[in-house]
Amino acid sequence: MKMYQSVDFILQDEKIALYKLLNHSNEPEHSHNFIELVYIWRGAGCQQVNGKSYDVQRGDFLFMNVGDRHSFVVQRDMQYMNILFDPDFLNEQLTSTASTHQFLPLKLFQEFQDSLASPVPNVKFRGKSMIELEHLLDIMYMEYCSKKIGYLSMLHGYATLLLTRMFRMMEENLQSSDLRTAYDMLPQLLSYIEQHYAGHITLQDLAKESFYSPNYLSKMFKECLGFTFTEYVHEVRLREAKRLLMETEDSVESIGRSVGYVDKSQFFRMFKQSLGMTPQQHRRQY
Repeated sequence: MKMYQSVDFILQDEKIALYKLLNHSNEPEHSHNFIELVYIWRGAGCQQVNGKSYDVQRGDFLFMNVGDRHSFVVQRDMQYMNILFDPDFLNEQLTSTASTHQFLPLKLFQEFQDSLASPVPNVKFRGKSMIELEHLLDIMYMEYCSKKIGYLSMLHGYATLLLTRMFRMMEENLQSSDLRTAYDMLPQLLSYIEQHYAGHITLQDLAKESFYSPNYLSKMFKECLGFTFTEYVHEVRLREAKRLLMETEDSVESIGRSVGYVDKSQFFRMFKQSLGMTPQQHRRQY
């Protein structure tokens, strides 16, 4: 079994690394001398941690501590984010341990000790909590890539927030929910939107894809995500527009068209309403 070393993935003066990956192939069993968090962004597969198998899809967040054995099988092209950090990134007193539970004696996470006596390495984020988590991960990735002054302090704070949300969600996963079926169905519906957002997409299209009525889907979006179907489509379009503004030199007008805004004025209005600045101002900022 291969043992991955932190020096091959993490700059030693940073002690943390973030990667966005698209994997088409399986990963054989391995371990590592660093902590690894894996967030499934798209696709599906089966992850195995210390001999236990977990079916995963979008919204699933896995925690692998130092020395954990880990492998995965890809069932559909899997896009995911890796967050890797050395054991002393959050606290100089953190030592290499064999289980997530032994991660908790850190003063920072002590309040979770009683409720998470038997933690599960696969934490499921669904609904609004999934969208909020992805927003946090996007911010962390942008901070890591831009490396502006103070970025390591920012990443330290974000990592603390990320782990706290993970431990909270471990607790919530233990509780039943009347919306569990709807929550479990959401990742596939959101992925459908993210594949078709640039065109004219409606609730009727989503109803055909899921075999649920448009009225039920409308209610589900509001109850599970906290906003409407239309608001989520705009969110996806603007998120992609932000990426293109930072990563390409395409004109603002062509970016607006490519993400689904035929009307230039609507694109400018929605962008400023969401971010408090124009697309040009956002591009200059980065």
